[in-house]
Amino acid sequence: MRCAVLSALLLASVASSGCLVLSLQPVYDDASVAFDEALVGQWENADDQTSATVEQAQWRSYKITYTDRFSTRTFQGTLTKVGAARYLDLTEVRGTDFGPYLVPVHGVFRVTLEGDTLTAADLDYEWWTAALKAKTLGRLSVAIDDRRNVVIASATTDIRRWLTRAPAEAFGAAMTFIRKR
Repeated sequence: MRCAVLSALLLASVASSGCLVLSLQPVYDDASVAFDEALVGQWENADDQTSATVEQAQWRSYKITYTDRFSTRTFQGTLTKVGAARYLDLTEVRGTDFGPYLVPVHGVFRVTLEGDTLTAADLDYEWWTAALKAKTLGRLSVAIDDRRNVVIASATTDIRRWLTRAPAEAFGAAMTFIRKR
């Protein structure tokens, strides 16, 4: 089992670009998947010069196209609720199956939607590296890969349990998007 986890961590490092907090397992399960039609639309963050187009996709999921000054990336998003908070689990959409040696990883964003304002805060890299070093993450299985990503290898149930009591500091500064249409 330990060899399988270490292999998965190594493979996850190939799939990411570094200094991110990623999970090998989703933060949602079949029973917790939610869908909010109000997330669908075009969103813009003028301060960061970023935008996101959110479309309805298959099985209560979203297709999210995120554009910054340098690139455009497409993600599959799945909304879930843990306690009173809502989280968007993102995996990058790839058009080609690269085989068994590439593991899809999950980005976790705490989201709030108030009218035409959407905020999204991802897991904070600095907090997670400090918590890992201080060994304060409890039952979560977490490691740093060779690209310096923090990789959570715990089961979905353990991640969801942790999220019920996650400190606010575990999330980075929220990005604020305003609905364009």
